[in-house]
Amino acid sequence: MPDTHFDILKILSTGAKALGAGTESESRWEIPTIHPDPIDLAVGMPVPEGIPMDSMADHISQVLCSGRYSEMEYEYGRGKADLRELLNDSIHGFTSLPQTPDNFILFNGSSGCMESFCATFIDPGDIVLVEGPSFSGTVETILKYQGRIIEIPLSEEGISVEVIENIVQNSLKNRDVVKAIYTIDDFHNPTGLTMSESNRRAIGQLALDNGIMILEDSTYSGLFFDESPPPDIYALNEGEGVMRMGTFSKTIATGLRLGWLQGSDGAIDAIRKSRSDMGNAPFIQTAVASFIESSEYSRHVKKMRSLYKSQCRALADSLLRHCSDYLEFIEPKGGFFLWPKIKNVDSELLTKSAAEEGLIFPDGSLFYQDRSLHQNHIRLAFSGNSPKRLDEVGLRLRRAFEKLLD
Repeated sequence: MPDTHFDILKILSTGAKALGAGTESESRWEIPTIHPDPIDLAVGMPVPEGIPMDSMADHISQVLCSGRYSEMEYEYGRGKADLRELLNDSIHGFTSLPQTPDNFILFNGSSGCMESFCATFIDPGDIVLVEGPSFSGTVETILKYQGRIIEIPLSEEGISVEVIENIVQNSLKNRDVVKAIYTIDDFHNPTGLTMSESNRRAIGQLALDNGIMILEDSTYSGLFFDESPPPDIYALNEGEGVMRMGTFSKTIATGLRLGWLQGSDGAIDAIRKSRSDMGNAPFIQTAVASFIESSEYSRHVKKMRSLYKSQCRALADSLLRHCSDYLEFIEPKGGFFLWPKIKNVDSELLTKSAAEEGLIFPDGSLFYQDRSLHQNHIRLAFSGNSPKRLDEVGLRLRRAFEKLLD
């Protein structure tokens, strides 16, 4: 090998550096354990035994055996029309504001949606308001495009309208550009909270009045336990000044890599013209459309709602039974996560002590860009384990607390 002394660090982009490229720091998501029987509560994914493997195998096989070579070619533009027609039909539960199939565009999961949104609308230095905390994997896309993130505190009503109003007023004085608001308003990741309808209406109107685009992340909206969440901001704003993002990753399987954006004619046209990824797999789009049309999808989602409700209940009961002196939390009404606040123990130290007991979960500070805002929480994903397995969590976690408090 020639000795070129090539320094890769000198050519890293500003966005890559913002995400930690070129540093030697280890991922704080990776928590080692030598426990022989660990329970992984770190990643929010569908429970493996709930993934409809046989049904999806049938639908994918039918597509591949159809002889339509177009299913294995590039798919330009918005995505397959048959799936977009289903997304636009309110009977299937993907939208409460039917418009036309052209108001939808398909991407590689919600991450592809986020990439395209930022590429189309975010300039370096633009302010993007996000919930503090929020899912770092999505929010960090904003950093890659050199957006300036300001975190807005959450209450039981959702993101603070008053704080947003103050930031918008100050930005006008300072000639800063508040370009977008990113919100997970249903069964929030990581907190599990659901934004109230009054907050949705206020934020939707505030954004319209000030020319701010809302990116509404509906990843968990269909995974309610008993009652559906309040009307989405997209519908309340009649599709103006809002883009709504959805995905099949949580309702079917993460490996499908299939998500969508819903928006006004102008917003979708801008997104379509700025994309350069040659689309995503047509045969997956057609197979998912077939899965929905067969009514198997609706039956599957109902089954998953019931399962996730029982998982959440099992974890909450276990924590209340064994750890009520050490933590407190608000039980969510849907989604994948609990967000306990820890008493008398540092949450980061708790993650390490819990790993010794075979419990793997992230410290809450990982969900903030400004970690000084963290108030000593942990995130527990209940979606990937059976109720029986989750019943063990409280006892193991109590032992982790007791080791730190001795």
